[in-house]
Amino acid sequence: MDANLRTKIEGWFAAHTDEYVADLAKIVNIRSVSDPASPVAPFGQGCRDVLDKMLEIGTGYGFSAKNYDYYVGSLTAPGKGEGTVGLWGHLDVVPEGDGWEHQPYNMTREGDVLFGRGVGDNKGPAMVGLYALRCLRELGIELQNTVTLYLGTDEEKGMADVTWFREHYPLPDCSIIPDSGFPVCYGEKGILEGTLVSAKALSGDILEMGGGLVSNMVPDKAYVVLKESAALFQKLNSISAPFTVEREPGKVIIRAEGQAVHAAFPYNGVNAIHLLTQMLVASGIASPADAEILNFATSVNNDVLGTALNIACEDEVSGNLTCVGSLLSMQNGKLCLGFNVRYPVTADGDAIRTAIANTAAENGYTLEKVRDSKPAYVPKESPLVTTLNGIFNSITGEDREPYTMAGGTYARKLTNAVAFGPGGLETPDGLPEMGGAHQHDEGVYLPSLLQAALIYTMTLVALDGVKLK
Repeated sequence: MDANLRTKIEGWFAAHTDEYVADLAKIVNIRSVSDPASPVAPFGQGCRDVLDKMLEIGTGYGFSAKNYDYYVGSLTAPGKGEGTVGLWGHLDVVPEGDGWEHQPYNMTREGDVLFGRGVGDNKGPAMVGLYALRCLRELGIELQNTVTLYLGTDEEKGMADVTWFREHYPLPDCSIIPDSGFPVCYGEKGILEGTLVSAKALSGDILEMGGGLVSNMVPDKAYVVLKESAALFQKLNSISAPFTVEREPGKVIIRAEGQAVHAAFPYNGVNAIHLLTQMLVASGIASPADAEILNFATSVNNDVLGTALNIACEDEVSGNLTCVGSLLSMQNGKLCLGFNVRYPVTADGDAIRTAIANTAAENGYTLEKVRDSKPAYVPKESPLVTTLNGIFNSITGEDREPYTMAGGTYARKLTNAVAFGPGGLETPDGLPEMGGAHQHDEGVYLPSLLQAALIYTMTLVALDGVKLK
C-alpha cells in the first residue's frame, strides 16, 4: 500500500468532513420511502426527490449524471482504460416508525454521531461513494477503470429498481455494494418472501388485525380490534405489559409492543405479532374457532428457524435458515401473515417454497404472493474478494476473513458483485445511544464513515491492477 497516498486521502477527507455532513443532510432530510403503488412512478415522489438532489450534488462536483427513469441514477468518473467498476448505494429508506427522540428527517449531529433515517442504511454510505470519487478527482488521481456510482430507489421494498436496470442496461465488470459490514461479504443467503392466508375467515369478534411495517423487519408493533362484549371485559383484566388496552364505542383495541431488528438478524428482536397472536389464544379472548386459525400463525414465530413451516436447514458456507412472520393483516376476514425467509446459499429456494405451501395447506392456509431472491455468491478466492479484503486488513491492521451473511444487498441482483462495509468498524465507548438499520433513532459514528471512505478510495486505486472479469 502507498503510505503517501493514504496520508493524502486521509487529509482530504479531514478537510472536507463538514461538507460531507452538509451534503448528507440534504438527502437524509427527504423522506424517501419507496411506494410502488404511488401514482408518481415508479416509487413515489420522495424517491424522485432524493435522486434528483443526489444527482444535483454530484453534478455540482463535476461528475456526469444520468437518470434511468427514476429507477436508478448514476454519477460517473471516466477512466483511461476499458475496465468498469460499479459502486451501488440506495437512497430509499424503510418507514421511520415510532419512538424517535431525534427527528428522522431532520439530520442532527451530537458530537461524532449523526442521527436520521438513512444515515447508516444507506444514504450515508452512498454519499461516501460520491466523496471517494470526488477525493480522487481533486487529488488528481487518474484511474484506468471507469467508476460509476449507481443510486437505487427501491432496495428496501424488493430491489425492483436494479432488476429493471439489469434488464435494460449493461452491468459493470464488477460491483461493490457499501451496504453491509466489513470486510468482504462473498455470499448472501437467498430471500424468500410470501404471505400465508387462512382458508377460513375469523369470527366477527375480531374486527381488524395488523402489525409490522415491511417484510424485512422484525415487527415491534401489532394490534387487534375486538368487538365489545361483557365476556371480553372480564378477560381484559389479565392483560398487562407489553400490551395496552384502549376502549372506544363498540370496540376494544389491544396493542402489543416488541423490539424491532432487521429480519436478517432476528435473534435479538421481540416479534410483536407473535406476542399478540399468542396472547389472544392463551387469554381465551379468541374463540376456539379463531384460536385454531391463530395457532398456526403463532407457531410460525415460535422460533426464527422455520421449524413450524418444515423448512429448517443449514449449510457450512452460510449457516442456518431464518424465518420471521413480519406482516399481519386481514383480507375479507381472513388472517394474512407475511413472512421473510433467509435460506442458505447452497439451499434450493424452490424446494423451500414447496415445503411451505404443503405445510400451509396441512394447517388450513394457502401460500400467496411469493417472491424468491436467489442467493449471491462469488468465490472466496476470486481476485475481487482477495483484493478488497486485503485493502481492509492493510488499512485497519486487522486480519479478518471474508464472510457470508443473511442480509440482502444489490449483490444478489448483479454479476461479480460483493458487499463491502461500511459497518463493523470499531467504535469507542460513551457514544450517544444509536439505533441500527431499520430502528428508531438510526445513528452512525461519523469517524467510521470517514474510515470507510478511506478504504473505498484506496480500493478503487487497487482495483486498477486487478483482472475484473
